[in-house]
Amino acid sequence: MSPYFVLPLLIIIALIQTTLLPILLPGPVRPDLMLMVVVGWGVVHGSGEAALWGLAGGLLLDLFSGAPFGLHTFALGGIGWLADTLQTNFFRSNLLIPLATIFIATLLYHIGQAAVMQLLGYAINWAFYSFNVVLPTAILNTALMPIVYFILRRLDRVVRPRLTW
Repeated sequence: MSPYFVLPLLIIIALIQTTLLPILLPGPVRPDLMLMVVVGWGVVHGSGEAALWGLAGGLLLDLFSGAPFGLHTFALGGIGWLADTLQTNFFRSNLLIPLATIFIATLLYHIGQAAVMQLLGYAINWAFYSFNVVLPTAILNTALMPIVYFILRRLDRVVRPRLTW
């Protein structure tokens, strides 16, 4: 897809996730819009683009957040690469695959980030974090993923029209 379209899209998503969502949804449980878009695009489109979207989106989140620089970039880039590997016709047409993928990706994303933060010297209460932040966020992302998935499928049809013979 054209970077002239993708970059503004990712900037808007990063701004919404880092500025608007904390105001609208105070507290630790919020949807991970960038994660949902990266995973959704990997399942819908594939072709290695989700890894690039993950790297670019993660870099934007790193610029806008107070987390250690590179934390989001490497996490979203890796998850985008994993999501790219799931792109086949079977996975693209089955709604359960994006739901399972976003649930697992959310767990990997948050637990991986917390592990890196702990390695950097931050104190992590694993029981509290796992049951009060990670699991509810995974459930919320899974509940919202059908909306993101159908929007991305529509976008994929516009970007890559299929020939019907």
